[in-house]
Amino acid sequence: MMKPVYLFFLLVFVVPGVTGGILAANRARSVIVWSLLSAVFPIFLLVIYFHKPLREVEGKSRRCGGCGEFIPWRETACRYCGQEQPAHR
Repeated sequence: MMKPVYLFFLLVFVVPGVTGGILAANRARSVIVWSLLSAVFPIFLLVIYFHKPLREVEGKSRRCGGCGEFIPWRETACRYCGQEQPAHR
């Protein structure tokens, strides 16, 4: 059985750190930096969740050719300007 100290450490530091790293990878940001920030200060999970991607991430997001906003990879039309998007690159 797990000791309460290990369980506390896992829930308070490891889970937010891993979650922050995954969110950062999906937004083309530094995985290590955001993992550490999220592990120490879990409020950064909200910050990275609402950040826009820095660049296109294959399979996650791409930039609209009309307005330049990031949209989900599989969308056929931009939700901001309504422009039809070309097939996946």
